[in-house]
Amino acid sequence: MQNNQQAATEEQSKNQEVKQETKLCPLCQTFFGSAKTNFYCSKCYKTIQQTNNEQQPQQQQQQQIQEDKAQPNQEVNVQQDPSKCYVCKRKLGISGIQCKCKIVFCNKHRLPEDHNCTFDHAEKARQLLIKNNPLVDHKKLEEL
Repeated sequence: MQNNQQAATEEQSKNQEVKQETKLCPLCQTFFGSAKTNFYCSKCYKTIQQTNNEQQPQQQQQQQIQEDKAQPNQEVNVQQDPSKCYVCKRKLGISGIQCKCKIVFCNKHRLPEDHNCTFDHAEKARQLLIKNNPLVDHKKLEEL
């Protein structure tokens, strides 16, 4: 008797799982879909997949365009009057200091961090170190 009850409950649970796994397609309302296809029938699921695949390249192109717009264009700083500091417009006379970015500054704004210098000092230092300190070969060290 218990075996019959257990078999009946197992069948009911399987039927419930099948009922839960299939639902009427929300688009066409004629066929059933499973959880695997987001409850769309096979026909509707294929059309949704195709539209998603077509939209992805368009979205990627739009994202690239937005990223390109987001990147600021590198503006070249051109100093209007070299007899005045570029930041504070103070008269310099002979005390003006020209930075490596080719702009003249007063003593207060002469440092790169004070005037948002566009010259890459760190890269220049790296290049100098590479040039002045050649690579030491371990074979040469063994010979010595």
